[in-house]
Amino acid sequence: MSFRKRGEVLGGGSTPQRGPQAAVPLRQGGIPARGPPVATTSSTPRRGPIAKQASSTPEVSILGNPAVRPSLITSSPTTSTGSSDLDKILLHQGLPLGHSLLVEESGTTDFASVLLRAFASQGVIHNRIAPNQLNSHIIVLGLSPLWSNDLPGLYKGSSKEQKKAKIAQNESKVSVSNIARGSNAARSDSKMKIAWRYGLNKKEGDKENEVGGTYEHYNNQFDITQKLQPGPNPQDITYVPLSKTVASIINQLSSVIKSQLKSDPSKVIRLVIPGFLNPSIYAPSYTASTFVFPLVHSLRSLLREFENNLVIVCSLPLDLYPRDSSLTAILEILFDSAIHLQPFNQEMSQLIEKAYKNEPSKIQQGLVNIIKLPVLSERGLMMIHDGEFAFKNGRKKFEIEEWGIPVEDDSKENETPEGGKTSKNIDF
Repeated sequence: MSFRKRGEVLGGGSTPQRGPQAAVPLRQGGIPARGPPVATTSSTPRRGPIAKQASSTPEVSILGNPAVRPSLITSSPTTSTGSSDLDKILLHQGLPLGHSLLVEESGTTDFASVLLRAFASQGVIHNRIAPNQLNSHIIVLGLSPLWSNDLPGLYKGSSKEQKKAKIAQNESKVSVSNIARGSNAARSDSKMKIAWRYGLNKKEGDKENEVGGTYEHYNNQFDITQKLQPGPNPQDITYVPLSKTVASIINQLSSVIKSQLKSDPSKVIRLVIPGFLNPSIYAPSYTASTFVFPLVHSLRSLLREFENNLVIVCSLPLDLYPRDSSLTAILEILFDSAIHLQPFNQEMSQLIEKAYKNEPSKIQQGLVNIIKLPVLSERGLMMIHDGEFAFKNGRKKFEIEEWGIPVEDDSKENETPEGGKTSKNIDF
């Protein structure tokens, strides 16, 4: 057995020259020998990955909208619900775009409408950040334009704060009395500088302004005792009536959304559905399962189609559709998030009023139960919280805070008005 070098032609002969011009040597029997591949000059182009063509239209970032900020948990684009307390318990500092919120309410109260109107007012205020700049659009399903007459206005502070603001505004005007005060103000400049240097004039609210300075127009506080002035115009809000078929309703909603995004692709669309399935708004034919479930599924398809622009907030009366019914259970599954407003019964309300009789601003009206949170609940996290938060619809604003059973203090009953002594025997 003999060994040959690699590349040597079998059957004798000289070693072939290397290079693209070299002739291909043949083995015995006319079979071409192995060698380096020869470059071909064929006119047919080689196949390969197709290069993506650059888009002629630049992409618009939704985060450039002042009504949008990234979520604190998932960094997804998020818009405010109009209530800073509700934004906090949703854990995203708002409602992520492309998601829905179901507000359930027990009893004959109408606290859910306060949240829905604040949600709509927030969109109107976002349109008034700068002139000729529409950042949001509101769509109301099933109601007449009279619904927007009760939208809450901006909270201007307490009566004392409003008086101070008026005094400061008057002092800023040029007048003889203001000029006379100028000499006295110059004397106090040194004291003011020292107070500013050591932070003596810093208020509690200044920290919040420092944190939210980047998104100063993201969220506003509303006064439920005042109406929004001036009211919304057709550029701010659109009313879509109920139709006989689900397809016609969805077509109307889709056409409004597309027309709004055509002018500005970064606009936030807020769809409000007050009193869903309420007999005063919805006819008996609308409450059938053959109408309700296709409608909610179609709304979910709109959220997925316009996931970077659309958010939905809906309210549901639980006295008509209890949570143990199959309809409400399926609605909680189909909506991305859900909360339950549970007003206190009469006994608990009397206890709270008695405990806070000297502090009426601390009286709470009910509990806020968290049923489902956006994004987090779909990822399998157990985010159910019952009896941990309470709400109070005060004279000026709707607040949500941690719930604790009030304790009645009877220590003042044993005290005498003057001497501080008691007539009871305290011997052990």
